[in-house]
This record gives sequence, C-alpha cells and structure tokens, in this order.
Amino acid sequence: MTRNWICGASLVALATAATPALAQDTQRRANVTPYIGIDQVVTGPLKGGGDVLTYTNVTAGVTAEVQNRRVEAVIDVQYNHSFGWSRQTPDQDVLSGIASARVNLARGLSLNAGGLATRVRTDGLSGATSFNDNSFTSQVFAGYVGPSYTTQLGDFTVNGSYQLGYARVEDSVNADLPGAQGGAFADSWTHSLLGSVGFAPGTLLPVGLTASAGYNREDASQLDQRFENAWGRLDATLPVSRTVALVGGIGYEKIEISQRSPQRAADGTPLIRNGRYVTDKSTPRALIYNFDDIIWDAGVLWRPSRRTSLSARVGERYGGMTYQGSFTWQGQDSSFGVMVFDGIDSFGRMIMADVAAVSGSSLNVVRNPFTGDLTGCAFSTTGGGQCFNDSLSGITDANFRYRGVAAQYALRRGPWGWGLGAGYSQRKFITPRGQSVLISGSRDENWYGNGSVSYTFSQSDSMDLVTYINYFDASGDRPDVLNFGAFTSYYKTLTRRLSASASVGLDGVQADDFETIISALGQVGLRYSF
Repeated sequence: MTRNWICGASLVALATAATPALAQDTQRRANVTPYIGIDQVVTGPLKGGGDVLTYTNVTAGVTAEVQNRRVEAVIDVQYNHSFGWSRQTPDQDVLSGIASARVNLARGLSLNAGGLATRVRTDGLSGATSFNDNSFTSQVFAGYVGPSYTTQLGDFTVNGSYQLGYARVEDSVNADLPGAQGGAFADSWTHSLLGSVGFAPGTLLPVGLTASAGYNREDASQLDQRFENAWGRLDATLPVSRTVALVGGIGYEKIEISQRSPQRAADGTPLIRNGRYVTDKSTPRALIYNFDDIIWDAGVLWRPSRRTSLSARVGERYGGMTYQGSFTWQGQDSSFGVMVFDGIDSFGRMIMADVAAVSGSSLNVVRNPFTGDLTGCAFSTTGGGQCFNDSLSGITDANFRYRGVAAQYALRRGPWGWGLGAGYSQRKFITPRGQSVLISGSRDENWYGNGSVSYTFSQSDSMDLVTYINYFDASGDRPDVLNFGAFTSYYKTLTRRLSASASVGLDGVQADDFETIISALGQVGLRYSF
C-alpha cells in the first residue's frame, strides 16, 4: 500500500510541492495551470463488429513548467474517470502523466526526480481499444529520485550520482495469458550508483583519462528476482583534429541474475495467482545468468559545434561484440537525436531509464483525447523528449539482452509544431536452462512510430493531428500485434479560463488468429483552467 501511494503520488508531489519552493527565485518564469474538464466520447465499429459505446469522462489535472537558475521542472499529470452508459461500457479510472525536475541545491550539487503514470493493455492490444474492455488493462507507475554532484579539483573533474527508483504494474489479470506462462511483472526497486574522476586532453597529458566505476541492483518481487551489476573502467580520449577525437576504454564487469523457484502443485505444475507465479521462499536462490570478464570498446567522437555531436563505439561485452552510438543536434527551435543501444535490461530498469531521460523544458505531452492515455511519446525542442512505446509494448518479468535503435525529432517554428519518434528493438530473454516456467531462449521484436503536427490559428484557436503505429512480433504462443491509429483535435478558447475541444479519430488493432478491429471515435469537451 505504501509503495503504491509513493508511485501514484510522486507526479502530484512534484507539481504541488516543488513549484512554490522553486518559484521564489523567479516567479515570472513559473507557469502552473490546474484544470478540470468534462468530455463526451462515442466509439463505433467500422470493422470487426461490436456495439456503439458512449462514455462521459471527468478529468482533473495540472500542467507546470518552471525554469530559473535554481530549478528546471516540467509536469503534465491527469486523473480521468470514465462513466459508462451501459453494461458493455464499465467505469474506468486512469492516472497518466510525466514529470521531471532538477533542483540545484548548492554549487555542483543537484537533486533529480521524475515520474511516469500510464495505462497499457496487458494483452498487447493498445490504443483506444482499451476503452472497450478493461479486463486486460494495466496501470503502470514509475518514479525515481536521487542526487548528483560534480566539482573541479585543479585539473581533475569529479562526478558522483545515486538514483533510487521504483516501478509497479497493477492489473486485473487473474489467469495466464496465452504463451505468457505467468511471467508478469509486479514491482521492483532499483539502485544505481556511479562515480568518476578524470582530466581533459591537453591538461596533464595530450590524452584525456577518466576512471569510473558503478554499481546497479534491481530487486523484483516476481520469484524474488535480483539483478546485480558492478563494473570499473578506464577511458581515454585522444584529439586528432579540432572536431574529431579517438576514444576507447577497458575495464572489468560482473553481472549476476538470480531468482527463486515457483511453488508447485501436487502434479508438479507451477502455482499461479493473479497471473503471476507464487514464489517458493524456502528454495535457494538460483543463479540464472553470470557474466564475469574483461570489457573493452573503441570508437570515434565528432563534435563540429556545440550543437552537434556524434559518438560511435564497437567493443566486446556480454561474451560477444557490441555496437553503440548516438547522434544529437540541437537547433534554436528544434532538436534531433538517434541512439543505437546494446545491453542487459529488464522492464523495471528500462522504464526507469526512459523516465530519467525526460528533461528540459517545452515538453509536449501528447494524449489520446478519447481515453486520456499517453500516446507513447513526449516531444521537446530542447532535446529532453522521450518515447515509451518500446518499454510498454511487451511487459515481462524476465531480464533480456536489449538491442536496437531509437530516434526523435521536434520542431517549433511560428504557428507550427512537429514531433516525430520511431524505433526498433530486439529482446532475447535470459531464463534458467532446463526450466520451462519462463519463456526460455525466446526473442521479441518491436517496431514503433509516432507523429504529431500542431497549428495555432490565433490566440483562441488551434488544432493538432496525431498518428501512431506499433508492431510487436511476439515469441512463443503469444500473438503478434499491430496497433495503428490517427486523430485530429480542434481547440477553441471561449473565455480566459474556459476552452472547448472536439476530436475525431480512427483506431485499429490486428493480431494473429483474431479479427481486425477498426473503430471510429468522436469527442467533444470543455475544460476550465484555474
């Protein structure tokens, strides 16, 4: 109960507690807007059968942006209660939102915090179709907090940080989904500790050197699963021109993943309760993954300007070759970034990393006007946006080898606003050999794309267009799922505090062995801002 309250309240706490303390510095740059609203929503089948469904949504939320010399914070959180008009339309409650804050406590010392709340489909059928059936919907919470410190000691730069995170998935699943075999994520605590010391090229030596070390741990409730990662390395940077440098590093890393066995019935089958394995606390902790070896990588760093940076590395890790890289460009009113990644991850650590990646200001949180849910991406012209599609597409309790690429672009120019996000990932699950209760040796793949366009006609009139697509290629007996949709909304300011909106959209889902469902949606609503 306490953990649930922490996750659910973290977004609201950032909005209500941070702002007064922060705004004392520069009140003029703090913009906090609480609001309430009411919407009427209707959905009707275009393909796949079904009934016309009607909902009345009542919402309460707050948007906030604070930026001054002490604080940089952005918050967008909303509570939505849907009243169904028939037995086919059950009442639903949804808490959704994103928050990120950085508070400068003292010279070099800052406190960082963030949170995410959203709703997803446990069976992989996302989009507005979650309106039609809440029996397989999951509420996801994730939040983190921790200090970071940096200082200069002569020619040496010293950095240190700690992060405490908590992730939780709540759902009403009381039976095993096809092919899932009880491997549902419940909750986990994460700890991340990082420290480094080094000097830049051309100070003590022609080459720059940095020694760093870190420790990461995740404790998940499902089967008492534990992830531990300790590492240390030495990195070198050798400039070869004004804009190009060769980089490389060598170190040592140890990774251990362990878990207990599930309780078993008289016939030997594992016991499942509420869609999850019942942990046998009496069994010893079994080691299911153990990596202990030298790691190394080498590559190139290109920085032609303060706005542009490219990094590419190739090396050996996890017993094989790895490839990583990134490219970022920051314009005056736009940003672009692409990242190639490779690592050992889990849902808890992955969603925490996504939340921690949200930063900066001018965050555009795109919501589905029919459900209130997040559409998958938050865009930012300052480079602090993030897409969550990948994390939320296939929630599982297992650890996995996680590789892929992700890109995002945001632009705000005149009356126009643009946002584009896309990516691909592959997950190869790490499970005990010879144990059939988890997905063993399986592989999932996910492709996603999100786009948004907004246009402001005047101070009182604006509209936007949003499209989304996600294809999840599932392993085992689980169905492959394609989600797609688009909607457009028109907003009109009626008075200084009262505004109206109207939306129309299409939402579709196609899954193996299931009939394709395409729905038409409509919405009209009023919002009052305080």
